[in-house]
Amino acid sequence: MRRARMPALSRPALFRTALAAALAAITIPFIAHAAFGEEAVTAPTAQVFPTRTGIGVTWDTTDATSYRVERKTATDWQDASGPLTGTTTWVDDTIAAGAAADYRVVASSDAESATSPEVHASRPTETPATGDIDVLALDAGHAGEVTWLQDETGGPVTASAAADGSRTLSAGSLKLRIPAYFAGPGYYNLPALNAVTLTQGERSCESAATFRVSAVTYTADGQLETLAASLAAGTCSGAESVAWYEIRYRSAVDYQTLVLTPKTLDAGRVPVGTSKALTLTLKNTGTEPIHFGNMTLNATNPWTITRDCDPDLAAGASCRLTLTFAPVRSGDFGARLTILDPTASQSHQVLMTGTGTSLPPDPGMPALASTYRGVTLYWPSWKTAGGTAVKGYFVHRYVGGVETTKWVDEDATHTTTSWAELEPAAGTEYALSIVSELGEGPVGPRTALPRPTQQIALTDGVKTELMAAGLGGYAVPQDLDNPLPRAAVAASPDGRTLAFVTAGSGMALWTQRVEPAGVGTPVQLWTPPAALTHLSWSPDGTRIAFQASENGTPCVYVIASSGGTPEKVACDLSSPSWTPDARTLVVVDRRFDGADRFARVEAAAGGARVATLPVPAAAADGMPVRVSPDGRTVAYGDGYTVKYVGFGSDKVTTSRPLNASVRSLSWNPDGRVLYATTAAGQLVRLDSEQPGLEPQAQPLNSLLRGELDLAWQRLGVTIAPTPAAVGTSASVAFDGSALLPGTTYTCSSTYTPATPCTSPYQVSGLATGENLVRITATEPDGRVTTAYRTLVADATVPVARVTGPNYQSSVAATANITVSATDASGVASYDVRYRRASFAGPYSAYVQPWTNTTTTSMSLAVAAGNEYCVSVRAKDKFGNIGDWSAERCFSRPLDDRSMTMATTGWARGASSKFYFGTDTQTTASGKALTRTVQGKRFFLIATRCPTCGSVAVYAGNRLLTTVNLAYPTTHYQVVLGLPVQSTLFSGTLTFKTVSTGKLVQIDGLAVGRT
Repeated sequence: MRRARMPALSRPALFRTALAAALAAITIPFIAHAAFGEEAVTAPTAQVFPTRTGIGVTWDTTDATSYRVERKTATDWQDASGPLTGTTTWVDDTIAAGAAADYRVVASSDAESATSPEVHASRPTETPATGDIDVLALDAGHAGEVTWLQDETGGPVTASAAADGSRTLSAGSLKLRIPAYFAGPGYYNLPALNAVTLTQGERSCESAATFRVSAVTYTADGQLETLAASLAAGTCSGAESVAWYEIRYRSAVDYQTLVLTPKTLDAGRVPVGTSKALTLTLKNTGTEPIHFGNMTLNATNPWTITRDCDPDLAAGASCRLTLTFAPVRSGDFGARLTILDPTASQSHQVLMTGTGTSLPPDPGMPALASTYRGVTLYWPSWKTAGGTAVKGYFVHRYVGGVETTKWVDEDATHTTTSWAELEPAAGTEYALSIVSELGEGPVGPRTALPRPTQQIALTDGVKTELMAAGLGGYAVPQDLDNPLPRAAVAASPDGRTLAFVTAGSGMALWTQRVEPAGVGTPVQLWTPPAALTHLSWSPDGTRIAFQASENGTPCVYVIASSGGTPEKVACDLSSPSWTPDARTLVVVDRRFDGADRFARVEAAAGGARVATLPVPAAAADGMPVRVSPDGRTVAYGDGYTVKYVGFGSDKVTTSRPLNASVRSLSWNPDGRVLYATTAAGQLVRLDSEQPGLEPQAQPLNSLLRGELDLAWQRLGVTIAPTPAAVGTSASVAFDGSALLPGTTYTCSSTYTPATPCTSPYQVSGLATGENLVRITATEPDGRVTTAYRTLVADATVPVARVTGPNYQSSVAATANITVSATDASGVASYDVRYRRASFAGPYSAYVQPWTNTTTTSMSLAVAAGNEYCVSVRAKDKFGNIGDWSAERCFSRPLDDRSMTMATTGWARGASSKFYFGTDTQTTASGKALTRTVQGKRFFLIATRCPTCGSVAVYAGNRLLTTVNLAYPTTHYQVVLGLPVQSTLFSGTLTFKTVSTGKLVQIDGLAVGRT
């Protein structure tokens, strides 16, 4: 029999597009009825199907007593079948080939009738022939996806009767549940996930589907007569790949199917530089020749293809392709071969895999995490190398030109592998090689053991050893030969000594030298009555602060680092941390009314509060608090985060969350970076200037638990104790004995730039208040460390004044000069000076008879006829010298003999009662004495008595005043002030009597220029 070929409708590209786009619009009039027969309804549902004689109509059974099929005319519906009972199918034999019609089914009962939705049908122009092609051909569509379906071609095919809207086709181990009826040739897109059921052997799955029907007819009673179709459905794997079926039931239509064997190609392990050829067999299991399109690889290196197949493959024939895997380097290499063909799937794909193998590569240089007493090497774990599994590693050690190796097993459970060595020899170098199943690879580059200069000391209150970790993590025991478990820990400022608390029955506070040069004997400082926490070593190395409980109340103490009796600072304080002045502590202060606050307190009895941080917050009980080395930032634990606050702002910045609650904190002695430990036993590195960065967890390589504490221990320069306060300059001694010989230093302060320096550093230019001094050490190997010290400077000069004498003029031959001054730091000494002017001349230059005197009272001999102006300045304890004070001026008079008798009638007398033992007197009126002077202040020296008269005083021709010398009692050498002149008077003063018969007794004249 001549077999029909698939009509143009069946082109594979169009079929694939219909599936991918779910183009329901191109299906012929057919309504999939997934629920057909499941539930009786009043109105039936109709379907149409092609027969050899016409169009069949079928419907579901309802509760009607009879049915009729109506066909639509140009204007109305007409009964086409007449009453029908006992059947649900009817064939319209009157419709011509190629014609179309619309049908509906009317269900009737005694009471009423119901009509189905109309259905449209077209009778094919040619009735398909039946034939002997009877097959279900499954292309499982692996294409690299996992599916339990397998390629299979089975026949003959049996078809079940329609039931519940579907029928089942069976062949071999295949069963396929499909819709009971197709309305004719065309595409049928069935999006429901249970549209079809695919069964192979004992396994089944449901899927959406797309059918391409090229030929179909049914018998008058609805049995399948012939069917030629292609089906695209899921592969039952959940993947996006598609399984293809070619369905032929008593058909004369040819089909094409292609089977590839094997489904995947695996070259296995192939040494680099060699190759392996794999064969792929292509077999046409259909009835029609296959014309191949392109055969391409998506990766041509290291895969190549040799095509031994002709462009056309006859039905039932086979051909072969050769795929060659030739790796040029180690590793896994996959490729995909795509074969374009005219089958329903349009193409076939084969996945290829292969592994190039070689000895392991050079692993590179291992990283080092060094501590004072050891080193840990760590590197990324290699699960495979050179294409094969890694068995382990050799650590190569080079000491004095001698190489030794240490074996390290590969640990597949970790991403990093490590190896530690305690007390390695100075100058040791290390390298690494990988050992795989094929052998040992090349040795990587060497890395030299660095000079040990810093480490992270760790405790957890459980282990009997202090632990130490490098900055990259990896904790190892310190082996300090002390059997008691350790709790709190702190490091000395030079990095050479640890303070720690032993827990349990042997609770005590200890110090122990722990440095690269060796370990000293533990020194017990104190045996406390209660547990000690929050150790903090002062920046000058002299004291250790800690927290202890007293009747349930947290208290802060300080103890000398050499031992002794602790001094209680105060209770209701917690979490002490030194500031860089080495005299004050930042604490959580609970002595406020209301909420706790961060405060800075004196590290002395009473804990006097120096300052309160602006932020209205504090760390919770037990949480760590640490001040940065430069004193500008306070870091504290707050749950899973670390927070940062400062002294100059109420701003709070917060780190990203850690993996558990924060247990302890320690700053890099140079500032900015700090380490934290968490309740989960994790060591975390944080950047205080970039709190938004993700915290960097460091591998500890040791299980730590309990109450974790840590101290960043670093060899560095230490600043010696400094005074509580200084002046504008100070001497700052520092110690670099922990550093290499030849270390150089630069020193600076807040207001002075960095300059080379040696100890002691003579700093100047300090301003009143706090000044931050930096000592930066640079070792010969380039390592740089910095120490900080806050100096409280008193740059305010003292204010001095002359307090005596408290007169403006006196006849005394000496003046008692008294001075005083005020200064916050205390007055150290005084400088006292004077100048003088005669009664008719200018001031002389200053004379300074007292310099750096500590006395506040001194005697000055004064000459007659001169004014003296005295001023003082003071110097405080820090050498701050104040300004000269305002002058205090006073004068000693001229004797009356220095005055000229301008008229007669005066008598000169002598007596010890008078100034200089002389006087000039008269009882007559109009008698005058004169004296040429320069000055503003004038004082008449005269006798006052009950019978004394009056004298008028003239400056030139201008009357200044009239002086009444009468007084109830007699007084000699009385100093009488005259009106002060607004400007300097230079001329003749005239004293003229204006009384008659009254005694006028003149004893002298004092002149002042101020």
